[in-house]
Amino acid sequence: MAIESPLFQSAMELLGHSLSHYNGKKELDRKLVILHLANAIELILKDLVLDSGESIYKNPKETITIQGCLSALEKHEIEVPYLNKVELLIDERNALQHRFGSPNELTSIFYMNIAQKFFKQVLKKHYGQEYDEIISQFAEEQDLAAYNLSNPSNDQELEKLQELSKIHPLGALLSAWSYFEKMTETFMSEAGLDFGRRRPFMMELTRGRLAHYGIALPEHLLLKIQKMRHIRNMSAHGRSEPTKEEVVETIETIEELERVLESLDKDDISERARPDKEEHEEKQRQYLKDREVMKERRQRMMEFDETDD
Repeated sequence: MAIESPLFQSAMELLGHSLSHYNGKKELDRKLVILHLANAIELILKDLVLDSGESIYKNPKETITIQGCLSALEKHEIEVPYLNKVELLIDERNALQHRFGSPNELTSIFYMNIAQKFFKQVLKKHYGQEYDEIISQFAEEQDLAAYNLSNPSNDQELEKLQELSKIHPLGALLSAWSYFEKMTETFMSEAGLDFGRRRPFMMELTRGRLAHYGIALPEHLLLKIQKMRHIRNMSAHGRSEPTKEEVVETIETIEELERVLESLDKDDISERARPDKEEHEEKQRQYLKDREVMKERRQRMMEFDETDD
């Protein structure tokens, strides 16, 4: 498909503008984020409909609705990624157009994340384009830089979330938590603890369930982690808005935890965990073996019943 299409160009312009409003601090900005994202997705869907050979006009003065787009795309077996969440975004837009008020920050973050995933997949599959290359042509450099602060991949970028906390405390907090989850998952894997249906690292750690593997934290750090978890849960469930100070404290706690985990001997931890891991793997093998035996037994019973009839 051609990126020169007017619909494509307009969709990308709206997506670029949405980043500017996403970084804004006013209630109107949050509303405009939703409106721009929904309209951008609708334009892209119409572009896909055109590419399928269908018309986007119901009559000479009116184009089809987004539901009309979805029906046309379904007829041509063109899959719309994240459809259930895209439909929620469209409903949110329609509601905002007919009422006063603005969505909260958590809602804006949710829909921005969905839209980013949607466009990355659609641009790659239908246009043969990389999202990062395209969006850089339509978004202001400073807006894109501010948004990218919310996706830290190392401790240096984690530090930059402190800057983001001045604009987007909630976004910075949730991004820091995402970094924390990735960092702890990597540690668990490298230390040989990624077996079984383990509870979240935070829960295992604060309840002392990792101590026998040689993972013990100072009491003051455990208290900080528990406080961090409380702040995150209250914020993620919309019960309170984090302050800039709480975000900075959360980032500092994650950095301290990361330093402690890096100081541990992962080979030693892996060796301590080896008996539990082998026991778990043996139980898994036995479970699969028993399931196969039961499957064969049921099959024989069914064959017996058919013969008896």
